[in-house]
Amino acid sequence: MQNEARRAIISRAFSRAEKAGIPIEKSPEFEGWLEEWVRGEIDIPTLRNRYIDLLRIRDVAWRDRQNA
Repeated sequence: MQNEARRAIISRAFSRAEKAGIPIEKSPEFEGWLEEWVRGEIDIPTLRNRYIDLLRIRDVAWRDRQNA
């Protein structure tokens, strides 16, 4: 798949989510991973796993702050 096609996929997905009122991840990490996917450097399962790891890290940090 070419870079332009991948960028179009991202644009359509984000547009649909925005219209539906679904929040979109805006972190530099996630945007960087999207760019890696666009360039064909990683596949979707890798992007997904990285995002899940990021959410876990955020959850642990939030729980640590709540328990402090």
